[in-house]
Amino acid sequence: MAATPVALILGSGPRVGASVAQKFASSGYKVAVTSRNATGGKTAEGFLSLKADLSKPDTVPALFDAVKAEFQSPPTVVVYNAAALTPPPEEGAPLSIPTESFTSDLNINTVSPYVAAQQAIAGWETLPKGTKTAFIFTGNILNTAVKPVPVFTTLGVGKSAAAFWIGVADAAYSARGYR
Repeated sequence: MAATPVALILGSGPRVGASVAQKFASSGYKVAVTSRNATGGKTAEGFLSLKADLSKPDTVPALFDAVKAEFQSPPTVVVYNAAALTPPPEEGAPLSIPTESFTSDLNINTVSPYVAAQQAIAGWETLPKGTKTAFIFTGNILNTAVKPVPVFTTLGVGKSAAAFWIGVADAAYSARGYR
C-alpha cells in the first residue's frame, strides 16, 4: 500500500511558497503550509494552514504532528522555504548585528530546518518501503559561496551552515532512499 503523498511547506509566503503548494496540489498531494501569519484551519485552496514561528526550533515537531493528525500520514515531501536576514545597524559593519538577532536568524536559517529534517526522517521511517520522499531546502548562492556583502551576514551564515549538514545527511540517508 503506497503512502498518501503529503507535502509540508515550511515558510509559505505569497510567492515561492504559494506556488510550490499549488504545484504539489496539482500533482495529487495533500498540502500543509506554514507561515508566521497563518490563522489556522484551511486556506481558500483547501490546504492545511499552520502558524509557525521558525525562530523557535522547539515548535517544529508540533507542525509535523499536526500534519500527521490531519492526513493520517507524515509528510512525504518537506519543503523548507523560510529565511531570515538582519541587516547590520551600522552600515558595512557585519559584527554590529545584535547577538539576539543573529541567534534568531540562525535558528530560522539553520536550526529549524535541521529539526524539520529530523522530523522528516522519523516520519519516513514509518512509511512503506519504496515511498518516494524528499527534503527540499530552498536557498540561493549563499549556501555555496561567500559573498562579502554585510547585509547578507546572518542569511549567509545560516544558509552555508545548513548546506553542510544537508550534504552530510544526504550522504548518510540516500542509501535508504531518503533525499
